[in-house]
Amino acid sequence: MEKILTKSDYRQMRLLSLLFFRNKIVSKQYAADYLDINKVTLNKDIDAINNLFSKDMLEIKVLKTKWIFLVRDNQTNFASITADMIYNSQAFRIILSTLRDEKRTPTSFAQSEFISKSQLYNKLDELDNLLAENRLILNKTPIEILGNEVDVSFFYFHILDRVYPRSGWLFDEIPLEAIHTYIYKMEQFMDIRLSPIAKTDYAIAISVQLRRAKNGYPLNLTEKQLLYWQETVEVFNIEQMDFSDLEAIFSKKLPLNKKSIIFLSLFLTSFTYTKKESLNKVLAYYEKSRPMRYKAAQELVALATIDAKDLNFVMVSLLGFFGKYTFLGKSAYIIEIEEHENQNKINRIDKQIIEDKLIEVSGYAADLEFIRANMEAILPYVHELLNISTILSQSHEKLHVKVISKNGYTWEEFLKYRIRQHFSEEVLAFSNNDYSTSNVECDLIITDFPMVGEHSIDILTWNSPPTELDFEILREFIK
Repeated sequence: MEKILTKSDYRQMRLLSLLFFRNKIVSKQYAADYLDINKVTLNKDIDAINNLFSKDMLEIKVLKTKWIFLVRDNQTNFASITADMIYNSQAFRIILSTLRDEKRTPTSFAQSEFISKSQLYNKLDELDNLLAENRLILNKTPIEILGNEVDVSFFYFHILDRVYPRSGWLFDEIPLEAIHTYIYKMEQFMDIRLSPIAKTDYAIAISVQLRRAKNGYPLNLTEKQLLYWQETVEVFNIEQMDFSDLEAIFSKKLPLNKKSIIFLSLFLTSFTYTKKESLNKVLAYYEKSRPMRYKAAQELVALATIDAKDLNFVMVSLLGFFGKYTFLGKSAYIIEIEEHENQNKINRIDKQIIEDKLIEVSGYAADLEFIRANMEAILPYVHELLNISTILSQSHEKLHVKVISKNGYTWEEFLKYRIRQHFSEEVLAFSNNDYSTSNVECDLIITDFPMVGEHSIDILTWNSPPTELDFEILREFIK
């Protein structure tokens, strides 16, 4: 973060983090000591923050000249604060200029920023250091980012993903409707589901690829990337996917390697498999074709206490996260959101234990060497994944039931009401009614109308209103 923001911006970010996660009054003296500054500088930072953000979003209030506290609206979380800070930074404007292929010179950029050339060169040097951590180079005349195209694209995605929605949609020539149509078709093809947020993330990743292709930047894959690309084409049957909606945007056919990168960008986001068969297919691929990576995931997951029903889902999440590093290799933790005072981090499994295991498995094969090179980015993800999975597995000891009524929502809510009269939340929980019949989602379906076809989940067909016999059958099922 320090290399994206100026020194003063980064300090203000830390002040916001302190006040945000403390969520109570803090003395100015404590805040100044925490930031290693004097009160004069602290007061300037407070004014700068209050001028940057609208009062409707957040404001640092001063009480009796000695105390400060943060007031914010209910829609503002720390990620949105971070997005605002990055969006308003000089570094972001430089990066956006390179994405748009403007080929700006330092002189013209300094003039537009109303700063001296020496100040701009200082910022360019900071940005160049950040890019170097990602195996990229910042050319200064003209200003452009150089390097392996896969790494360049990921860098752009990572930055743009952090500033959205504050930035608005930055690809005017690429209609979101066309991308969403492609995503819908891909979800059906892959038997997966993306949340609205994940769809936006994926749309940004796709748009970066399309913009770069339009501007004439070819994919030059390394031998290792090429091998993985060929495996991906075969395993996920990419040649059969429908990319016509994306190709229609620029009236140009996409080569197979570009289609593959667009597909692989999916793994930069989060998604859920809607069918057990699809999830098992991915696990089978890793077990057969990448056995040491599969073994590493097994040993990491074994550190957590995970319910058998969730085990494969956690495995495939971890393997999917690892998968992107096959293409990216070394990827710095570009923008770490330093939640300095956040005391709510889950730590059922100590981070050091997970780090030790990551170091151990990284030595199993060359296929896993990326772990050491990317430990700063990988460790927080694995730590959070395993800890959250442990907590969720404890809650999954209860029966998860999906209620589906022929007559729709009102009748479903009535059935839930009647069920809750007989069974507490400690015994039974209701799953979301998205009408998926995947056992990734629930343990049992209760319906008031026979469901045709084969289903991998147990189904109880009830009466509406339910009878005492219906409830007795459910009691026996729970036992």
